[in-house]
Amino acid sequence: MLKTNFEYRKGIFFIRLIGEMNKENCKSKELEIKQILTWSNFEYVVINTNFLNKIDLDGLNSIAEICSITVKQSNLVICDRFNILKNYLSNSNPKSKFKNRFYRHAESFLGC
Repeated sequence: MLKTNFEYRKGIFFIRLIGEMNKENCKSKELEIKQILTWSNFEYVVINTNFLNKIDLDGLNSIAEICSITVKQSNLVICDRFNILKNYLSNSNPKSKFKNRFYRHAESFLGC
């Protein structure tokens, strides 16, 4: 089960992803977050993945989609305490769909 916690404070929109992000639940949350980001004009967006217990490729692709929308209109920061995203990027196939899409935006805020 995936829960999201949204908070807006001092011009920063925080998105906390909590639980398991997998094929069954990531698309609905992705759509919800994309709608919020599309209709709002946040200066900064922080995606916090510290509370994710498990994530699969579909979940990673959902995060990549959210990042691609966010980077176009806001400054983006990803909090990734356990380096889930960075480890996946460094260990994945160079032709991976996720890696190609995400890497364009990830180098600046993940330090890849």
